[in-house]
Amino acid sequence: MEHSEEYEYSNLDFYREHHGRQLYYNWAGDIWWIEEPGKPKEKLFSIIGMNATKVFLKADPEQGECGYRLNREIGLFCDPITQEVLRYWKPADDQPERPVVHIANRMVQGSVRARQIVIPSGQAYVAKVTEIPLEYPHPLAKDSQYKEYCPGEKFKGIEYFTSHVARPEATEVPPAQWARDCPWMPWMRLGYGHPARLRFETAIARVETFEDLHPNLVKLVRQRLPMYEFTPDQCDEPNMTSILYFKKYFESYLKGEVFPMVETA
Repeated sequence: MEHSEEYEYSNLDFYREHHGRQLYYNWAGDIWWIEEPGKPKEKLFSIIGMNATKVFLKADPEQGECGYRLNREIGLFCDPITQEVLRYWKPADDQPERPVVHIANRMVQGSVRARQIVIPSGQAYVAKVTEIPLEYPHPLAKDSQYKEYCPGEKFKGIEYFTSHVARPEATEVPPAQWARDCPWMPWMRLGYGHPARLRFETAIARVETFEDLHPNLVKLVRQRLPMYEFTPDQCDEPNMTSILYFKKYFESYLKGEVFPMVETA
């Protein structure tokens, strides 16, 4: 199909269209690592995940309106060959296995400001990449009990969100993507200052209903995490991260309990 004219799109149109609706997203991909500088990149895990999301159009004192998003998020680390959800992981044959602490962020929320996007004539869609640098004091660095679980004084990483803004009549639009470069996860217990780095690469797709999510995620939520099926309209909890979650359930990790931990409220 020819597109003879430019098409202008506001990123807030999505928030306007879906204001207050319960939305669901599947995401899946692979996690690679470079164990140390000079070593080749190796596939370490696969990952399956979901977001239960609500979006709202809100008043903004500077721009008149902004978009606001609330998410409940789960990510399960899987064997890269069998795709089995992992309970334990061994960094090497001569080292003991570690319990796998899956991602369970009960609330991640934030706002976006209005932005106009132009799709040039002759194009059905455009790709937009947002890079988010991450650098802050590592939450585990100051406590000696976490020394073996912390890669260093600072967390340094970057996230990449790739979206495809399309004309209404466009077909075969590529899926959104999320990628992340970051240090190793605390539950991997590689020892203070270990240089290993991870690379997450995933594709994201919105689905119509909760039951359309990956069956392993539907089963997990129904059995252990019922609150993750629905997103509240508002929440005063601070955002959860994988590191803060590990810190919260550190004693459960040491006992080898099954993650994600049961959460009902």
